[in-house]
Amino acid sequence: MTVLWLALRTLRTRRSVFLGSVVALVCTCALITACGLLFQSALTSHPPTERYRDVPLVVAGRQSLAFTYGSGDGKNTEHVALPERVRPAADLADRLRAVPGVAGVVPDVSLPVGLAIAGTEIITPDTVQLHGWGSARLTPYRLTKGRAPAGPGEVVVDTDLARGAHLAPGSRVTVAATDRVAGGYTVVGVAAPHSADPRPAVFVSDAEASRLTAGLVDVFGVYPAPDADSTAVAKAVRRAVRGLPLSVRTGDGRGTAEFLDVDSALENVVALSATFGGISMAVALFVLAGTLALSVQQRRRELALLRAVGATGRQIRRLVGGETLALSLLACLPGLVGGAALAWVLRAVLVDHGVAPAAMRLDVGWIPLLVAAGATVLTAQLAVLVSGLRAGRLRPAQALSDASAPPARLGFGRFLLGLLCAAGGIAVVATTRFLTGGVLTAIAAGAVLLHLFAAGLLGPLVARLTLALLGPFIRGLSRTSGFLAVANSRAHTRRVTAVFTPLVLCTALGGTLLFLQTSRSHASEVQGRDRVLADQALTTRQGLPAGFVDTVRATPGVTAAAGLTPTTVVTGGSDGYAAQAVTFGGAPGTPGGTSGLLDLDVTAGSLADLRGDTVALSADQAHGKHVGRTVRLWLGDGTRRDLRLVAVYRRNIGFGDYLLPYAVVATHTTSPLIQTVLVDTAPGAHLDWQTLTTAYPGLHVHDHAALTDAEQRQEDLNAWTNYLLVALLLAFAAIAVVNTLVTATLERGREFATLRLTGATRRQVLRMVRWEAVLITAIALVVGAAITAVTLVPFSRGISGTGTPYVPPQWAAALLGSGLLLAMAGSLLPARAVLRTPPVQTAGTGR
Repeated sequence: MTVLWLALRTLRTRRSVFLGSVVALVCTCALITACGLLFQSALTSHPPTERYRDVPLVVAGRQSLAFTYGSGDGKNTEHVALPERVRPAADLADRLRAVPGVAGVVPDVSLPVGLAIAGTEIITPDTVQLHGWGSARLTPYRLTKGRAPAGPGEVVVDTDLARGAHLAPGSRVTVAATDRVAGGYTVVGVAAPHSADPRPAVFVSDAEASRLTAGLVDVFGVYPAPDADSTAVAKAVRRAVRGLPLSVRTGDGRGTAEFLDVDSALENVVALSATFGGISMAVALFVLAGTLALSVQQRRRELALLRAVGATGRQIRRLVGGETLALSLLACLPGLVGGAALAWVLRAVLVDHGVAPAAMRLDVGWIPLLVAAGATVLTAQLAVLVSGLRAGRLRPAQALSDASAPPARLGFGRFLLGLLCAAGGIAVVATTRFLTGGVLTAIAAGAVLLHLFAAGLLGPLVARLTLALLGPFIRGLSRTSGFLAVANSRAHTRRVTAVFTPLVLCTALGGTLLFLQTSRSHASEVQGRDRVLADQALTTRQGLPAGFVDTVRATPGVTAAAGLTPTTVVTGGSDGYAAQAVTFGGAPGTPGGTSGLLDLDVTAGSLADLRGDTVALSADQAHGKHVGRTVRLWLGDGTRRDLRLVAVYRRNIGFGDYLLPYAVVATHTTSPLIQTVLVDTAPGAHLDWQTLTTAYPGLHVHDHAALTDAEQRQEDLNAWTNYLLVALLLAFAAIAVVNTLVTATLERGREFATLRLTGATRRQVLRMVRWEAVLITAIALVVGAAITAVTLVPFSRGISGTGTPYVPPQWAAALLGSGLLLAMAGSLLPARAVLRTPPVQTAGTGR
């Protein structure tokens, strides 16, 4: 109790010493809180229930695939999310109707379509969805005009479409769906949803919907009998579908069956917030260790006095730990409030950029707040552990003699731990020989943090070596102030270490994560430019039917055409891999391949053989597989396929690691439409696309430059989350830099007063501080650049195949310049404030 009372008294009387620690702890708590709130918000959010709001039960595919490894006690099961819709079999309706208590079963299917009137596309806020009229009761929709569709050329439109496009019964519209040529339909009715439905919809007869979608079913809506208990019916339905890859959803879960993209986006937010939270805690540990070490170091005189009057080493450790505990608890309240505000801002930014769905609401629950507070306290205790141990080891006989100037000698334990961290960082970097793709980015931060901890532990040694190299140069530039700056830095290497480590964090972590992403984006841009050979590309908002490729290929002047559809495959691990499905235009027997359209830099085999049950792999995923070998994979809806490897290619960044024939994935994607048709034209040919654009609503023609720009924009969008992570970490590190420098400088009042009393002018002292800032910045830049290079070069080789990272000069200059600016501002501004006090007064008080 006496130690705790003393700790609280110390906090009250030495507020300026602990101010920097409080700021660092508040920032730590805010970051962890923001990540925790985003994590919980993504877990507790549900997609809105719109189309299925009137049906109590929905039977849909289970959107995950389970892989089991090992056996016995070592048995482990991993679940991989499936991005494509898992569809139930169409004949499942009979089994569901046989369940006791079930009064009706309604199959539903959604197909994105385009609409036009007299060749002019109808523009809508969202893509129009086509359904069978039988599924209108799921919402429900009620006819306000006309009648239900009965024949193959009849359609019912919703009220918003009718109002916006001036449609009424008897109007003629063109519907671009899965037919090779868009069909003409007659509007026979107008229907209104029971409540607002933001997505435009059209309805055709059930037979026509089945024809357009090849009989596929997305979900089954199940209606219990009027006198049946819905909960009991749901249990009975679950028993009936047991053993099938299906799920029965009720309540808020019905929206998940409707909005697969929302559920996937929420999972991405969960992964993003968890990753960012882990990195933030590691960075916070690094920053707090330096800040708290500086705080303890500045109070060595007080701690030495306590040891001299009889305090034991254990009591000193308890004192330091108690002070840190009190500070962390004090920082929790503003940190939690600031973290909630930061989470609100991040949620809005993520939604604006399409990373998080609009359906995600910020859930400020007590669990993430409690976890954030506990994590802050725990991180602070871990950070102060080394400083407390060092303070407790002071011997009373030595204490007062070395209190004013801490020893420069590096302890053996600290030296050994620093070497182990450096070795660990090198070991992590060495794994890039065996890892490729997105895994590299995931482990980059870990490698940098290990190197950063090594730099912090070996800081005094690094400072002495760097000062030995830079000292003569600085003294040559300024014989008085420069000499004082070098001498002062040599005498206080531990203070120099505490100050330059946050700057190293800025340059090393910021530089690595930033330039790792710029290297990937640049490699994607270069590969995209070299990969796309097509003269033009055709796209629509909703997609194009596979047969449309043959129509394009038959156009005079077209020498080659191929359709591309992005999808995802799973190979048995915990992640999915981007893939492309390709369909070649032309009559049967026409030579296939991507010649004139794509140059994937094939290193083995030929893309002309990509027909039937075959696959082409990127060199990253081939991993020694030879052409002709069987490759087992699972398509985006969980269907297992064994395919023959026919080619290996290199240009996969921004394209995909797997290339499959479209026939392999045709019925295993959420939409049966293809995304892009690449076109190669004869030299000098001038194609008139007016006929096709008139016949197929919403068709857009892009030239080669626009196509590669579109690919790069998508890559830039994917890179945005990494840039957000870098920005937040750099902001935290910048606060730590200024905080540490201000704290260190404000406690140098006695030192500045001694210099002034011995003849130094105020200007000379400021020049000395300026040269010290230059020295600290130089040390940080050298160490940070070394860590960045050691980490970035091997990672760049894994990403792009070359060991030369892409470092935009303006970004590098901004990173280096901001480091120097932070060092100058954090040193000179508080130094000016300290020097305003008369030196005699400062020397007497020591502050």
